Amino acid sequence: MNTENTLCVLQRISSVLSRNRVNIEQLTVFETANKGISHFNLVVHSTQDKIEKIVKKLANVIEVIDINITNCLSMQGTVISEIPQNVKTVSQRKAA
Repeated sequence: MNTENTLCVLQRISSVLSRNRVNIEQLTVFETANKGISHFNLVVHSTQDKIEKIVKKLANVIEVIDINITNCLSMQGTVISEIPQNVKTVSQRKAA
C-alpha cells in the first residue's frame, strides 16, 4: 500500500484494522523513490471477505494512494501489499 508520508497515517490504517478486529502480524514501512510517498507492507490473518471489506475502507483513507493484495499461504497470512521495485536501499538514501 502506498501512502502520503504524513502524520497519523499509521494510526488511521491501524484504526481500520482494529475496528474490524484484525491484528497486524507484520508491518514494514519503506520510503519510496518518490519523495513524500511511503510504502506499507502489512501481513494480516483473516477471511477473504473481511480482507475485501478492509481494503474498501482503507481506500477511503485520504492519504492512501493505492493498495495491492497478495495471498501468502506459505506464511498463513494475507499480505496487503508487496515490496515495490522502486524502494531505495539504505545505501542509496545515504548517497542521495
